[in-house]
Amino acid sequence: MKKLIVFIFVLSLISCRNVNDYKLYADTTLDTLQNWYNVETGLYETTSWWNAANALTAIIDYSRITGSNDYLDVIDNSFEICKEFEVEMPDPTNNWICKNFINDYYDDEGWWILAWIKAYELTNNEKYLKMARTTFSDMALGWDNICEGGIYWKKPNIGKSAVQNELFLLAAIRLHQKGEGQVLGKSYMDWAEITYSWFINSGMINEKYLVENGLDSNCQLNIGNYYTYNQGIILSGLAELYKVKNDKSFLELAHKIANATLINLIYENGILKDPKEPNLNGDASQFKGIFMRNLGFLYSISPKEEYKAFILKNANSIWSTARNKSTNEIGVVWNRHPLKADASRQSSALDAFNAAMIVTK
Repeated sequence: MKKLIVFIFVLSLISCRNVNDYKLYADTTLDTLQNWYNVETGLYETTSWWNAANALTAIIDYSRITGSNDYLDVIDNSFEICKEFEVEMPDPTNNWICKNFINDYYDDEGWWILAWIKAYELTNNEKYLKMARTTFSDMALGWDNICEGGIYWKKPNIGKSAVQNELFLLAAIRLHQKGEGQVLGKSYMDWAEITYSWFINSGMINEKYLVENGLDSNCQLNIGNYYTYNQGIILSGLAELYKVKNDKSFLELAHKIANATLINLIYENGILKDPKEPNLNGDASQFKGIFMRNLGFLYSISPKEEYKAFILKNANSIWSTARNKSTNEIGVVWNRHPLKADASRQSSALDAFNAAMIVTK
């Protein structure tokens, strides 16, 4: 009873802020994020290729939530420049051209597919959907029967991790909702169902309902690495499967995974953490925002007060504690003053503020 009273009290304090407050936080965070945007490359300084896809996804989400058209030119600029992009290597004579957002990493392809699906939903411009389908067709080539199925992490045939398979599932189910299509003799829905079945049977969702990082070269589980983005992507995949199939078992599993994260991957004060904080590289600094983005989506499909409270608590902590109040740059640890800022940390915070706007609308 005491815990319930405390929860209600905390929620009442959080609820004093409304959607306009979180829009202000998002506006400020996005303005600062764009200081790192390079118009000539279509990417973000201080971070990498796949992080740019996530930054653009956060901007697209912001635009959809707020109704803003201010960043449509940024989205289009990145699309037009990056659809044929020269990848710089240590030896410039070995530089290579990445076309249609296809590169050596299948998870990178998944992030771009999801970004362009959302760009299509925002703008109704068919070029974004066409590109998502083109990139998906290459991603599907990463599937084989080793480990009884699954998409590889890297070409050629390296690693079967959780992340790219979650992305492939989510991309497939979202493309299915945009119309019929065949890739390697299977429909988008076929791919979604096959990937879901394989993922469940792989054992990557453990007995605590935490998602393991993946399988090793012997098809054995890589146990004990619980990254927040792996807990997040699957939430949207399951929510989308529920929307299409009207089967509540998908939502039940999503809630179990979300609840496990809210219990196990937090600081004592309830703020989200990745296991290796604060020593995160440029990849891992993106992870928590991805979880918040997908938790916000799950909330929009199947709202729960504990998700709302969690999202708002983290958003408030980011704004009050993790933000440099002079520069509005935001750090990777959301319950302490920032030691370092970059575009991945900033866009991760934008994801959190987007989620806060969703739950307070």
